[in-house]
Amino acid sequence: MASAKVVYHLVVFLFLFTANYHDFVQGFSSNLSFKSDGDVVGRKGASYAGKWKYLSILVSVAQTVFFGSCVLSDLLEAILGRKPGVLKAVQDYLFAVLLFPMAMMVQCLFWGIYAVDRELVYPSKLDAIIPSWLNHAWHTTTVPALLLEMYFVRRNYPARTAAVPGTVFFGAAYLIWIRIVAHYGGFWVYPFLQVMGPIETSIFNMAAIGMLCVFYLIGEYVNTKLWDRDAFEISSRTGRKKSNKSA
Repeated sequence: MASAKVVYHLVVFLFLFTANYHDFVQGFSSNLSFKSDGDVVGRKGASYAGKWKYLSILVSVAQTVFFGSCVLSDLLEAILGRKPGVLKAVQDYLFAVLLFPMAMMVQCLFWGIYAVDRELVYPSKLDAIIPSWLNHAWHTTTVPALLLEMYFVRRNYPARTAAVPGTVFFGAAYLIWIRIVAHYGGFWVYPFLQVMGPIETSIFNMAAIGMLCVFYLIGEYVNTKLWDRDAFEISSRTGRKKSNKSA
């Protein structure tokens, strides 16, 4: 399991690094935005805030940094013979509070809206601009990568009183950020937002924060279920030993 974990961390990091480096060099997301009528401004068009206005890009970059830190952690563990405690604690908190809920939000909202009307979230004109594999790197592989990470590494979830406010904070900060982009950039980060009035926007914001909290709880539940197997195996072995002694 230990060697599989090391290989997994390295493979995922290299994949994410390649995807984001390719985007950085080619500028697929940096110079991409949507006009007020929903049309797409291609690579040559100016784009306020560059790639840093898209949640999918922010999550992808954050995951790249996270898995890079996992590779570093594996290297330090091999050299020092023990896990770096402080780095592990930071990884655990960010994984639980930020990475998993945000990745779930990206994947569920993107493909959910895409299934209803792709023009509201990923206009068909983007197919000629952004490679298909890069789209899937941003919107499809995020959650599976984190679920496998849960399987390989036990993540210690913080107390909900400390974790849920953190998730709410990150979600609210992003919602404020896209309104700043809309105000100063003159366009909405996501086309479906432009068809919403103030009431619908408020409902959407509250629903988005609520979804993030639910996604946090889902991550906590899955992590607990995955690692309860250890407690079950230990208790089973202990029970067998007691039975053998009594026999």
